[in-house]
Amino acid sequence: MTPQRMRHFVILLLLLILFFWRFSTIKTPNYSNGTQIRITATLKTAPQVSGGTQKFSLSGIKITTWKYPEYQYGDRLIVSGVVKNNSLEMPGIEKREAGSPYRVNEMRDAGNGISDIGYLIFELRNQIDKKFRKNLPEPEASLLSGITLGLKSNLPKDFYYNLQKTGTMHIIVASGMNVALVSGTITTFLLWFFSRKKAVILSIILIWFYVELAGGDVPVVRAGIMGSVVLLAQFFGREPDVLNALGVAVAIIVFINPASLNDIGFQLSFAATLGIVMLSKKLSSLLSRLPERVRNDLGQTLSAQLFTLPIMLLNFGYYSWISVPVNLLVAWPLVWILRLGLVAGFVGILFAPLGYLICLFILPLLSYFVRVVELFGK
Repeated sequence: MTPQRMRHFVILLLLLILFFWRFSTIKTPNYSNGTQIRITATLKTAPQVSGGTQKFSLSGIKITTWKYPEYQYGDRLIVSGVVKNNSLEMPGIEKREAGSPYRVNEMRDAGNGISDIGYLIFELRNQIDKKFRKNLPEPEASLLSGITLGLKSNLPKDFYYNLQKTGTMHIIVASGMNVALVSGTITTFLLWFFSRKKAVILSIILIWFYVELAGGDVPVVRAGIMGSVVLLAQFFGREPDVLNALGVAVAIIVFINPASLNDIGFQLSFAATLGIVMLSKKLSSLLSRLPERVRNDLGQTLSAQLFTLPIMLLNFGYYSWISVPVNLLVAWPLVWILRLGLVAGFVGILFAPLGYLICLFILPLLSYFVRVVELFGK
């Protein structure tokens, strides 16, 4: 065994030992059905809103409650109730009887549970979302909030279902694509004013600002780590290896929060990125007769779809066959929607008339996206 391989083997062995130790420290709540519990904890992610309900996890307990009152990321909640399958529900949800014992007995907001900086970023996110709603009709306003900020709670019900049916839901959830576009745009812009090393450091700071602004969900954090690793490689004059960056991102996330392995969003994000890294160039080379832009978009779409297909079938039991053509049709305006959307949001807070004007420029792109999704959704 060569010294280099021996070094890699030792590093891998140490990492495995470290991960086994980390997993041994996990304390997963496992309450017996009928156990009365009381939790006081901070909401670490934005609730998933669907129809008239919102769902979130608090200290490992899955909670389903009514849409109102709305709870937000950073809220410190006090919840008590009787557990069933590590879950709590408000009475009446899923057609249960109001007297069902497996329900929430108390839920109230105990104030803000995040740092001042986190709260300021959260408020900025809300203000940008409000500007979009003021300047644009629906579902275009919610679509823009989804693409730029990862917000999907206010999507009209019919449009939400059409996104699911056409396999385009991932577009309106802040993901690696968003972070990659923001990272590239920021770095290119900063290089006009700063040296490469200064531009890289500032880019990393702004990437993590965007990660927090976009909600800080696991797929966005994964992309933030990958982007930071790639930029750091450039900082030290190394050729960035995207596959290594993906491995580092997954290792960090799983080490900090091993429960992420059970997060479907994390699984899909990892699989899609792995597919694009390993397969997209090979698929694109097979489509050499097509225009370069179409060839690249199709290669990335097909590779991501192929690698996420097993996860989709195992978890949801279906696959949307129209997702490939729909994703191709809506891919080209996304870069400009994201870039102009963020500009419109920030400018709109400082000078509302100019923000409104930029929103009008984005509206045709958003309307095109909506029409394509609605057409194929039917």
